[in-house]
Amino acid sequence: MEGRKAVKLLFFGAIVLLMISSCKRHKERIIRTKVDERVADFRKKEMAKCRVALMIEAEKIADSLLLYEALQEVNDSLKQLRPFKPLPPAAIPPLDSAAVKPIFDDSE
Repeated sequence: MEGRKAVKLLFFGAIVLLMISSCKRHKERIIRTKVDERVADFRKKEMAKCRVALMIEAEKIADSLLLYEALQEVNDSLKQLRPFKPLPPAAIPPLDSAAVKPIFDDSE
């Protein structure tokens, strides 16, 4: 009878140990699954943040390049429309060709 009781106790102990180890594995699997889900969510959020920051930076660069190109086109078109430098006017000959002499002559 005692042998049977010992076998039953040993069998019961083995079952308890198996249940505990299976519960541990089940808990570990659940924990691993939850951690993987949270890591995936975190990565997704971080990728979205990075994408937004990258798009903002790309928009700034594109805007500045477009503005630079537009200003270059305007400057080039204005340089082409610049008028030429005028020639100096021709010399005007005097109307009276007589020699210039003082109005009042002090020698007389």
